[in-house]
Amino acid sequence: RPDAVAVDAPGASLTYAELDRRAGELAGLLHDSGIRPGQLVAVILPRSVDLVVAQLAVQQAGAAHLPIDPDYPEDRIAAMLQDARPAGILTHRALADRYPDALLTDAPARPTPLRAPDAAITPGHPAYVIFTSGSTGRPKGVITPHRGLAALATAQAERLGIDDGSRVLQLASPSFDASVMETLMALATGATLVVPEPGPLAGPLLGETIARRRVSHALIPPTALTGLEPDGLDCLRTLIVGGEACTAPLTARWAPGRRMVNAYGPTEATACVTMSAPLGPGLTPPIGTPLHGVRTHVLDTLLRP
Repeated sequence: RPDAVAVDAPGASLTYAELDRRAGELAGLLHDSGIRPGQLVAVILPRSVDLVVAQLAVQQAGAAHLPIDPDYPEDRIAAMLQDARPAGILTHRALADRYPDALLTDAPARPTPLRAPDAAITPGHPAYVIFTSGSTGRPKGVITPHRGLAALATAQAERLGIDDGSRVLQLASPSFDASVMETLMALATGATLVVPEPGPLAGPLLGETIARRRVSHALIPPTALTGLEPDGLDCLRTLIVGGEACTAPLTARWAPGRRMVNAYGPTEATACVTMSAPLGPGLTPPIGTPLHGVRTHVLDTLLRP
């Protein structure tokens, strides 16, 4: 369905054919600038159409992308770039002064567009790098290979009731691995990725956005749900919770009338390793069962099985 909408953003949208064309041209520009398979490209962009184009372009060039939220403090961004040492940077003209050597996603089109290179990629090649939050020490970059993405995309398609009419909200910061789950939810299934308006999205504004943009699937941390009411959100057919523990009172409010799934996983294991069956109202949510290709081990406080 090349004419189906792949990305729906404020003031702009791209069909799958348009997304593939723009990503291919940018991949050709990356290759022309010296980016080769296995290298790392930092993508410093907010939630936007350009972000989706840039991430796919890096993949088509055979490289791995390091998503960096431009709203992060400058010293944190500098530390991430110093640690990762990417071979290139992608950003847009609004941030060009901060990154003078970067390639720009919104640069004027070339008279003769470049084409994506024929990059030979294996399942073991790196797909992206995400920096952990540093809650247990210094933030570290985690490399995720392509094989992990394929397994996650398959599991989400099977367990979350996604079809080509679904509309998936892009809620997470680009620097969080939840954003990878959101993008895969949409683009690996022929659904539409819904990009919200710029700025923080929580509370009543989050509910208004879900309703107005007809979002059918969303991954929302439990804390963000506490300030949101389910009334009027019948369009939200599937709600995935993750990132922190979900409580029984929360399932009592949100599980009725929709598929509610608890997802769990660390950044080091492609964002998600287990998913629950659809949750019933009022029960303490389990973390669920392993995805395909995943083995889980239950340990005690002394790390014994």
